[in-house]
Amino acid sequence: MIYGLIAAIGWGTSAIAATNAARRAGTYIAVLSGQGVGVVLLVLLAAFLHPPLAAIGPAAVGLVGAGLLGLLGYLTFYRALEYGGAVGLVSAISATYGGITTLLAVIVLGEHIGRSGAAGVVLAVAGVAMASARSPGIAEKPPVAVAEPIVGVAPGPSRVRGLSRAGVPLALASAVTYGFGGFLLGDYSARAGALASALVAHGSSVTVLLLALPFLGRRKDGRAGTSGLMWAVAAGLTDAVGLLAFSRGGQVGQVAVTAAVSSVYPVIPLVAGLVMFGERLSRRQLLGIILIIVGLVMIGLN
Repeated sequence: MIYGLIAAIGWGTSAIAATNAARRAGTYIAVLSGQGVGVVLLVLLAAFLHPPLAAIGPAAVGLVGAGLLGLLGYLTFYRALEYGGAVGLVSAISATYGGITTLLAVIVLGEHIGRSGAAGVVLAVAGVAMASARSPGIAEKPPVAVAEPIVGVAPGPSRVRGLSRAGVPLALASAVTYGFGGFLLGDYSARAGALASALVAHGSSVTVLLLALPFLGRRKDGRAGTSGLMWAVAAGLTDAVGLLAFSRGGQVGQVAVTAAVSSVYPVIPLVAGLVMFGERLSRRQLLGIILIIVGLVMIGLN
């Protein structure tokens, strides 16, 4: 339970930091900085723990695929936040990747899912439908990036209210790519080892980002800003803390409890969105988020 709680705090805090990073530095620079921090931490851990690397060869292609899918998940998640997505809603919708990974394990690997797990998937899907539905009482934001810099004014988070039209498909795309990437990473990690697999997956994503740097790295105003980079680093660090705590929980044999407790992490960005960013959600959206969280907990306990 403790490791699950640490993971929830890490991932929830990471979502808040990612919101500030994406709106200050832009999606590309924010993701590159965060992923780069994650790779540095993994390299340090590998140097300290000396994990076996012999099994990476046969699993290299699958791990690279997992890394690229995970990269797409990060890019769409950050872009949804930058494009006008409420951090609580985007985080909740993106968190349903766990249900997608579970379904893939059942379909591809023939794993068994109990009644509670099946009910959790249904609740999560229903929650996504309710949370992403347009509320007639809340004006929809146009599909343009929020917090665009103005000459002479430092860019920063704007008061986003609800999901923009572009935020919904981006958040859903994040859940799908995270789900497929997580399935590949979990499958190949069983053969190559968790730390070595994570290092290959994250390393491949950072390599692609660095190769794209000359083409995509420049923001409209030509600078990322110190505060944006700092928030991006904070997002990467807290995301790594969540991942390590989750992995440690599974290592000590408390996978179900760790997964269930960590699944409540969207509560943190939800509260932060209401308090810090002035987001206004309808009752239907709040109910949808609650259904998503309950569904994720049920899937974790399956």
